[in-house]
Amino acid sequence: MSAQSFTVSELNKFVRDVIASGFPTAVWVCGEIQGLRVDQKGHTYFELCEQEEGSGGVKAKMKASIWNTRRMYIDSVLKKVENGFSLKDDIEVKFLCRVDFWQKGGTLSLSVEGVDHTYTLGKIAQERQKLIALLKKDGILDKNKARVLPLVPLNIGLVTSFDSAAYNDFMDELKQSGFAFEVHLANAIMQGKTAEASVATALKLLNKTEELDLIVITRGGGSIAELSCFDSELIARTIASLRYPVLTGIGHEINTTITDLAAHTYAKTPTASAQFIVGRVKDYLTLLDEKKKYLVESVLERIAAQKNILKLNAMTLQSSTIQFLRLHREQVLVLTDSIKRTPLRQIKTTQKVLLERQGQFLKTIPLNLNKSLTRMNHYQKVIDIASPHNTLKRGFSITRDSQGRAVKSLKELNQKDQVSTQLADGSFQSIVV
Repeated sequence: MSAQSFTVSELNKFVRDVIASGFPTAVWVCGEIQGLRVDQKGHTYFELCEQEEGSGGVKAKMKASIWNTRRMYIDSVLKKVENGFSLKDDIEVKFLCRVDFWQKGGTLSLSVEGVDHTYTLGKIAQERQKLIALLKKDGILDKNKARVLPLVPLNIGLVTSFDSAAYNDFMDELKQSGFAFEVHLANAIMQGKTAEASVATALKLLNKTEELDLIVITRGGGSIAELSCFDSELIARTIASLRYPVLTGIGHEINTTITDLAAHTYAKTPTASAQFIVGRVKDYLTLLDEKKKYLVESVLERIAAQKNILKLNAMTLQSSTIQFLRLHREQVLVLTDSIKRTPLRQIKTTQKVLLERQGQFLKTIPLNLNKSLTRMNHYQKVIDIASPHNTLKRGFSITRDSQGRAVKSLKELNQKDQVSTQLADGSFQSIVV
C-alpha cells in the first residue's frame, strides 16, 4: 500500500466504495438540527450536531439533506401524530439516514429518509420535566400566583405580536364587551430562537408601566416544537419577578407550557383569555347589582320596620300623655286644697324652728371663739421654741462660708477660708487656720 498511489478521483471512488460496503443500508442517527435552510426547489439542508454534555459545545457534526419529495412525506408524518411538530433548529431528532459520499467533491453527508417522532417528543418532554422540577424547587411556579388579581382588570398589558391573529382575536373580544379597557401593547416575537428573550424583554417593559391591573401573554396555536419557546426558564423566572399577575393564552388546546404553569392564571386561546377578563368584569358588575338589590331591599325593610315603630311609639305617647295629664290634674287639685288649708300652720312651724336654731347659734359662737384662741396660743409657743433667734439666745451660733451657706462640717472648710459667725446680739468675721 505504501508504494501504491491514487489520483484524487480514484481515492474518492475508493472511499465511496468503502463507505457503501460499510453502510449498505440506512442507519438511525441522533443529533440536533442546526442551520436549517430550504432552497428554491424545496430541498432542505442542515447540519446534524452532537453537543458536548455540560459545556454546550459541538462534539461532532455532519452535513445532512432531505430531498423535497422526502421532506413532504416526513412533514405529513409529523403533522399526523399527536402533539405533532415541524423540523426546525435546536430540536433533537432521530433520522433514518443513508451515508453518502460525494465522489467529485470529496464530502461526506447524510441523506434523510425517515424520522422517529417518538424520540424527539420524548426528548422535549424529558427536558421539560427537568426544568419544571427545577422551577418548583426554586418556588418560581408559585410566585406570580401570590399576586392579587384585581376585581375589575381594565388596564391590561399585552405581550404578543402586533396585528397577528392572536392580537386581533384578543382585541376583538375586548371591544365586543363594550367595557372601557385600556390595552398597553408590548410587541414581541412569539416564535423561533429569539422569542424567549423578546417575550422576557416585553414583560420587563410592562412591569415598569404604572397602574396596570394584569399582563396577558398570548399567541396563536402551534405544534409542540413551535411552542417550545414557551417552555422557557427565562420567561418563567421573569414572570416570577413581576409585580403584576400574568394571564396566558398561548393557544394550544392539549398541552400546558411552563409559561402557563408560572402564570397566575392560564387560558387555552387568545379569545379565551380575553373572555376570562371580560367575565371577571361582568362578575363584578353582577356582584354590584346583587349588592344594590340587597341594599335596596334592606333599606325598604328598615323603613317599613321604622314606620311600625313610629306608629307604636305614637300610640304609646298618646296614651301616656292622657294618663300623665289625668294624674297631674288630680295632684294639682290636692295641692290646691292643701295650700288653702295649711299656709299659716307652715309659717308658725317655720318660725319656731328658726327661733330654736337662733338660740343654739348664739350659744355656740363663744365656745368656738375660746377654742380657737387656745389653739392660737399653743401654736405661738411652738413657733417661739423653734425660732432661730431664741435658739441663738440659748448660746448657739451659726457659722457661714464666704458664699453665705451654713457650715455643717469642718470638711466643708479649707485653711484661710473666711467665715462669719452669727450670735444672738451680732456677728463677727474670722479666718480658718
